[in-house]
Amino acid sequence: MPVWELVRLIGRAIPQTLTNIDFLIVMAVVLMLIYGQYRRIAVMEAYVLGSSCTNPLSETITALSYGLLGGMLASAVFIGVGIPLSETGIWYLWPLALLLMLIHPRLLCFSYAGGILAISYLVIEWPILNVSATMALVAVLHLVEAALIRLHGHLTPSPVYIRREGGEVVGGLSLQKFWPLPIIALVLVTVSGELDGADLVAMPDWWPLIQPYHSPGEGQRFLYLLFPMVAALGYGDICVSRLPQAKAKLSSFYLTTYSLLLLGTAIGAVYVPILRWIAALGAPLGHELVIYLGRQSEKAAPPIFRSDQGAMVLAVQRGSPAEAMGLVPGDILMAVNDYPVSSSMDVQQVMAPWVIDPVIAVQGQISGRGDRIVRYKGKIPPLGVVFVPGPHEERALTLRNDGFLARLLQRRRRER
Repeated sequence: MPVWELVRLIGRAIPQTLTNIDFLIVMAVVLMLIYGQYRRIAVMEAYVLGSSCTNPLSETITALSYGLLGGMLASAVFIGVGIPLSETGIWYLWPLALLLMLIHPRLLCFSYAGGILAISYLVIEWPILNVSATMALVAVLHLVEAALIRLHGHLTPSPVYIRREGGEVVGGLSLQKFWPLPIIALVLVTVSGELDGADLVAMPDWWPLIQPYHSPGEGQRFLYLLFPMVAALGYGDICVSRLPQAKAKLSSFYLTTYSLLLLGTAIGAVYVPILRWIAALGAPLGHELVIYLGRQSEKAAPPIFRSDQGAMVLAVQRGSPAEAMGLVPGDILMAVNDYPVSSSMDVQQVMAPWVIDPVIAVQGQISGRGDRIVRYKGKIPPLGVVFVPGPHEERALTLRNDGFLARLLQRRRRER
């Protein structure tokens, strides 16, 4: 493949994209929506916990930087595999995904809408689309999502209080991320005659891997154009039995495995038609399995954010003395200025009304930071810490495994 020629064309398309008014308007709208989501998180934190650990503007800017990286990855895979956006039924995907969101917010995902459209085409041949291209689109977007979860999903988690099945209240960390995804995709058009003076790249014989579902007419040929588009990705999860980095790593692994299997099946379906059914059914069912495995991994393991001893840190506010001292989720405050503490109330009493230049003994086996002594030059409070809740805390959420697969298995258990 003439890689450098392709890179040159993509590089030329980038400044053209950045001066495209329509593209910039859509990008601005997506960024406003993402800012609104982070602002909602900050408001909920302040309402439930009395303080906010999320800075909406900072989170939006960070999301944009990671989204640019994700967009580069998506563009490379779209073009390298040869996935024609014009054959994915994209104009049907978005409205159907929005309708499914009305049933449940988590259904706002192309794996469900794409699977439904692909099955509809296979059964009644409507709407007209390329099943392989649609499933490959779903796979690539989830592959990029998995990469972004691994890189960014564990950062700045939001503290939550979780009520488990037995009624015990424990601490949890909510991982919620949103990314704008500027993509340079391919659009398939039919042309007649020669294109003298056009800036073309001759691709190898094996390209594209996703072949068009129809053939060009007599005297015509296919031409792939680079086309800018904006997508948005989101990730939501709860950490109860794992630290955020370990949870994001596991979620990324599940989603990467799902994406690669779906992409391989979509490419294989070009040559083995029966694989179109496997891809169409596997897209939503495989996504349900990813959700189920993630939730089960949390329910099967014991919670780590619980008030068994000391005062355990659940979250740290940005710019706070706690952040300056290097406190992180999972750290346990054992003593303040040689006064032993066994709960967050003890910490408040020792620091009331304030303490100057505190020296804090920290146990950090759970956080992975090890036992240590931290110091701060100045007056505290505010310390800037959200501690894990007591076992009888009333402000708590109930963690449910409400995926389709989980409900089906629970129904089977009840029938037995």
